[in-house]
Amino acid sequence: MDLLELMARAPGAPAVLDALGAEPGVHVVGGAVRDALLGTVPRELDLVVEGDAVPVARRAAERLGGEIVVHERFGTATVRSPAVTFDVVSARTETYAQPGALPDVSPGATIEQDLARRDFTVNAIALRLADGAIVEWPGAREDVAAGVLRVLHDRSFEDDPTRLLRMARYGARLGFEPDPGTDALAAAATVDTVSGGRLGSELRLLLREPQPAALLALERHGLGRAAIHPGFHADAALIEAVLALCPADARADLAVLATALTSAGG
Repeated sequence: MDLLELMARAPGAPAVLDALGAEPGVHVVGGAVRDALLGTVPRELDLVVEGDAVPVARRAAERLGGEIVVHERFGTATVRSPAVTFDVVSARTETYAQPGALPDVSPGATIEQDLARRDFTVNAIALRLADGAIVEWPGAREDVAAGVLRVLHDRSFEDDPTRLLRMARYGARLGFEPDPGTDALAAAATVDTVSGGRLGSELRLLLREPQPAALLALERHGLGRAAIHPGFHADAALIEAVLALCPADARADLAVLATALTSAGG
C-alpha cells in the first residue's frame, strides 16, 4: 500500500492531509513514516515545515474553519478545528548546553538538519506531502527493514538520557533491537542528569506499551534500577499473571509497575 494511503488512515489524518497536502515544504516525519514503511497505520502524524510553521498553520486553520495557538519558543503552532487538532512545527536544530538539559532550539533549518536531531535512525525519515518524496538519515530505511535501533551520533544518550527509555519503549512495541554500537553506548550511559519529572513522563509512556516486553526491556544494563528504583526487577510470569487478573477498568499500567517493585522495600 502507498505510504500516504496508510497515513490517511491515522486518526484525524484526512482533515490534516486536506489542509496541508498542497503546501510546499510540509513533511510528515518520524514514527508515522516508520510505521507506514512497516505496513501499519500510524498513531498520529507529526508535521514539520521547512520555513515558518505559523503562516502554514494559519492557512490550514482557515481551510478547516479553526484557529491557531502559536508557541514562539519552539517555532510551533497548534491548529484547532472542529475536525481535528494538530501541531505544525518549523524545521529546527537543537543543541544541549549540558548533558540532560532541555535543548536550545534554533528554527530556520532544512529538513535534513531537522532529522539530525532525532533519537534513532528509524525515526529520522521524512515524507513530503506535496509529492511523496522521502528524505532520510543515511541507512534509516535499511534499519527499519532490519528492525534495528541505531543512534545518530555517539553523544546521543549523553545529550538526552531519556532516549534510553525510548529505546526500551520502541523495542517493546516494534520488536526492534539496538545495534552493537548503540547497545555499547547505552551500557555506558547514565540517567543521573535528567530530572525526575522527565523520567516519569517517559516511564508513563513506556507503561502503555506491550507488557511484559516493555518492563523486561528495562532490565537491560540495569536501566530500571537506575531510572526507577534500586530494587526494580521485572518478572515476565508475574506480570502476565497480574494482567490476567486485572478487570477492564483497572489501571493495568500501575499494576504491572508494582510487580517490578515487590522487592523494593521501604
